[in-house]
Amino acid sequence: MYTMCKTPVCDIHPRKIPRVSFNVDQSVVLGEKTSVAAARLLRHAILSGELAGGQVLGEESLARQLGISRTPVREALLRLHSDGLVDMPPNRPAAVRNFSHDDLHELHSLRAILEGHAAGIAAGRLTDDDFEALRASCARYGELQKEDEDLPKLVDENFAFHGTIVAAAGSERLEAMIRQVSAVPLIYKSYMTYSAENRTTAWKDHLGILEALEARDAAEAGKRMKAHIEWARDVALEHLRLVTGPAPAPVDAR
Repeated sequence: MYTMCKTPVCDIHPRKIPRVSFNVDQSVVLGEKTSVAAARLLRHAILSGELAGGQVLGEESLARQLGISRTPVREALLRLHSDGLVDMPPNRPAAVRNFSHDDLHELHSLRAILEGHAAGIAAGRLTDDDFEALRASCARYGELQKEDEDLPKLVDENFAFHGTIVAAAGSERLEAMIRQVSAVPLIYKSYMTYSAENRTTAWKDHLGILEALEARDAAEAGKRMKAHIEWARDVALEHLRLVTGPAPAPVDAR
């Protein structure tokens, strides 16, 4: 288990809830602004499902367990709120946002449009280094998709591929919009239920998108990216019952 300080990062809340572990490299934490590191650690826990939808995120409890003051905790929660992962109602503690079937459909559909647009822009802007990174990503994806135990790494590789393309579009506004509709726990969890056939389809889609990008064909790259994400949306909705569990029990709201 890695920590932000000498205090172990373990149970977020003092009541007995499932232990939350942040499996991140300590070297990445060093040098980060405290609120940025806290936001990243909490984001990881939310996206991985370790912090379930509806769980209250009390500032005092988080500060105590993370070994930091309440101010950076508050800043971290505001970051996660802007990403759409945390609800912060007036005069009430923050809580992990719940996502429904309709939310998932809408967010994936928006992401398909936005990333399709980004891919079209990126087709004319990707550098040789970008293409090298995308080819390497596809090669790693091709190996990782063969084994069930590599699914967590496959999830990371998937978002690395998409992230390279979005970054190449060169629009901070577009990138922020895509981040907001992509950072959804159900998207990550649905990926963990992918069958071998699903994984192969996703990999072939990546190769097809890369082919269009290498041809500098903006229209085709956008079309393929949009179709890929719409396919992922349909798979996620099909798997929704597999990745949603019972409502979380109340936890400390201090």
